[in-house]
Amino acid sequence: MIEAIKKHKRIVAAVVILILTAVIELVCNFPAIRGGYDNLDLTKYITVEKEGNKEKYVISYSSPQKFYIKELKLSGNFPKEYSYTIKTKEYNSFDKESEEYYSDTVNSWFSDFYTNLNKKVTSIEITLNKVEDAELTAVSCSNRFEVNNYRVLFFLVAFSLLYCLLFEKKIYKKLEWLFAVYALIFGLLLIFYAQPVKNSWDEQIHFGNAYSLAFGRNVEWTEAAELTKNGETVTCNTKAEFAELRAYLNEKNDTVVYTEQKESLIPAYTKLAYIPQAIFLKIGMLLNLSFSQLYAFGKLGNLLLYILIMYVAIHYSRIKKLFLFFWALMPTALFLASAYTYDTVVFSFITLGCVLWANAVFDTSEKNRNTQIIQIVLLLVVGCLSKAVYIPLVLLVLTLSMLKKGKKNYRWSVWCGIILILMLVMITFVLPTITSTVARDISFGGDVRGGDTSVVRQLISMLKHPVSSIKLMLGNIFALDNFRNLGSDITDKFFFGNLMSLNLAHLGILDDKWSAVLVAETMVLLLYKDPEENGKCQFNLLDKFIIFASLAGTIILIWLALYLDFTPVGAEIIAGVQARYYMPLIYLGALCFQNRKIKINWDKQKIQKSAIGVIYILGFVLMYEGVLSGRLL
Repeated sequence: MIEAIKKHKRIVAAVVILILTAVIELVCNFPAIRGGYDNLDLTKYITVEKEGNKEKYVISYSSPQKFYIKELKLSGNFPKEYSYTIKTKEYNSFDKESEEYYSDTVNSWFSDFYTNLNKKVTSIEITLNKVEDAELTAVSCSNRFEVNNYRVLFFLVAFSLLYCLLFEKKIYKKLEWLFAVYALIFGLLLIFYAQPVKNSWDEQIHFGNAYSLAFGRNVEWTEAAELTKNGETVTCNTKAEFAELRAYLNEKNDTVVYTEQKESLIPAYTKLAYIPQAIFLKIGMLLNLSFSQLYAFGKLGNLLLYILIMYVAIHYSRIKKLFLFFWALMPTALFLASAYTYDTVVFSFITLGCVLWANAVFDTSEKNRNTQIIQIVLLLVVGCLSKAVYIPLVLLVLTLSMLKKGKKNYRWSVWCGIILILMLVMITFVLPTITSTVARDISFGGDVRGGDTSVVRQLISMLKHPVSSIKLMLGNIFALDNFRNLGSDITDKFFFGNLMSLNLAHLGILDDKWSAVLVAETMVLLLYKDPEENGKCQFNLLDKFIIFASLAGTIILIWLALYLDFTPVGAEIIAGVQARYYMPLIYLGALCFQNRKIKINWDKQKIQKSAIGVIYILGFVLMYEGVLSGRLL
């Protein structure tokens, strides 16, 4: 029988996966199986009470017996978004009584509003302010049996991947293919679960840029696209409300609000990173997709580009391949690759440039040296087009041995070329600031979202207080506790490693306890010596100085740019710096991690399994907690 199972293991695995998924779905619906009901109408319990000069709706219901509320539904018409509170007398699994409070919202877009309670209660009280033109027409609760397709898909994929990682040894032969498959599956899940709302950092702005780029001279802004670009979509936290949101935006996509005429058909260099997203948006328009489908389809361009570039990087890397594989599959990296953003292009192109640079460092031959240098420089420059603060990394080319062995005239020409590129890119964001400062144009620059920010006034302030500015810069850089995530005290206190790699922006961050797993695996991969890696990283004093200058210059520019652009003038702390800005520097930092005293010489397949195991656990735990729980479950 054992031999038969081994022979047909994939069929057996498929059956087991289906059974496990079905069991989980039954367990999640156990309250409905034991005491389900389709609809308990509470409309007759709606009353209007006065509180001072204001009126409020109050719905109060109690029962002598405990009953389970899976979903609460309110119906009505409201002029804008309002919050309502829910007070329950509920019982936990040990039948201990407690009084709990919850809150949710109604809005002008829908007529039905839902709250997932999933609580056993004896009483419930709902309070909603009664304002002019607002009308609450019905209230009900239910505990019906319902198969959640989002949950079913999650566990089918999670169990299938787990089977492959544990029992399919062939997948470990080519790390780049394993990366591509995992990244595609995980990324598609993120896109499917995301819904047409802002989830990533400033995603509404990035969507607007990609959408505009998808058109020719005239950009047709539909009402749905305009609402999404402005981040004006309403709050949703249940799959029923997300279904209503998709239907609403799909309907609004039929109406063109206005047509914007571009000044030029050639996109600005800072917006070239949006081209893959714009291409897929255009394809989606030609396919006549609904807006919700179009919004998801555009993200696919970003994901496929990330997979392609990082596949090439992992394939060609000769040192720290497994480390690169690990960080390329971190949840935050895949989350950004599955959203509207330019960060994916910055991270992937700079990382590939560093991979080719490392290969050139270990390549003692002078074969194709011009081609190698051009490729490295081109990748680094493309990666810096949207975020010029990373341009000091182009100085890495000056450390190449092939350059040192070349003729004097050749060395000077390359040096001058690199310095010229560095200056040209720096000018793109430094020159406007300098000219505006000289002209005393204090309105130049600053955070478009408002606040007492101004690049020119901030720069003048720094020039007036040079010592304080240096102390501020160094103090914030080395503090490691000033990475702002979403601007709240709660999210700002997470471990910076979690903020960098286990962070899904508005969807949440994995708890700090998981950093123990992240840090431990990172250290193992840094200390691990792959027997297939040829050559050793040997840098002389000048090389180390150039590498240090590249890293230090990049980090300083990151903090300086955020101080000038997003921090109130004269503030003693730098606002806006996020840990994810360090992601393009991770692989380069790993290359510079030279340790000859402590090495890990474990079996290669065991190291690979530990790396992908940690990736799998962190990724799917974060997806379940951040993307599904509280939204689609």
